[in-house]
Amino acid sequence: MKETFTNLRNFLNAPKSVESYSTIKIKEFIFLLLITFAIVIPYALILEAAGMDQFDHMIEDLLKSNKWLLVGSAVLIAPLLEEPIYRLHLDFKKSSIWWGIGLSLLLISEVWVPLALLWIWLFFLLFMVSRGNKPNLKLTIFVSSALFAIVHLGNFTDFDYGTYFYWVPFIVGAQFLIGLVLSYIRLNYGIKWSIIFHGVYNAILVIPMVYFYEG
Repeated sequence: MKETFTNLRNFLNAPKSVESYSTIKIKEFIFLLLITFAIVIPYALILEAAGMDQFDHMIEDLLKSNKWLLVGSAVLIAPLLEEPIYRLHLDFKKSSIWWGIGLSLLLISEVWVPLALLWIWLFFLLFMVSRGNKPNLKLTIFVSSALFAIVHLGNFTDFDYGTYFYWVPFIVGAQFLIGLVLSYIRLNYGIKWSIIFHGVYNAILVIPMVYFYEG
């Protein structure tokens, strides 16, 4: 696990994409999951202790109304949509950026500001690439992970952004960290493996909720 953590840390300090993708080893896949949960679980407990669990969450509504819709959305639909939208463009190909723009139209909801920011970002990248200027990869990874994080504000049904705007970075901090891990996987092993990792991560979170929910 130490080697995996070191590789991840080095990637985030000086990211680069490989010329050809390889299949991720099962051991590294598991270690990345363990590293992610080792950060996310304590983070979630801190947020709960700080009282940031007071807002209604869409997951609660889906658990009450349709548990299996929640599972399908989290394990299949979300990874298949969000990975191409937020990480396919990390290869700086115009076709990848256009795929992200097109698929993002499927995410239009009440949280339109994060999507508007995403469109501005993707069109900026498209402009840069079209002019032959390669954008900064590290900046792109961090901005794309931040945009991936803030779109998850749509999971909260009664969050008053005007009143609690200062809580936003903390509420979506875990998603930002996950976005960085997924970027590492996408650029080292390809978009297929970031989709799979995303789905497995969500499954580990959601399936126990469905199984033990008694509401």
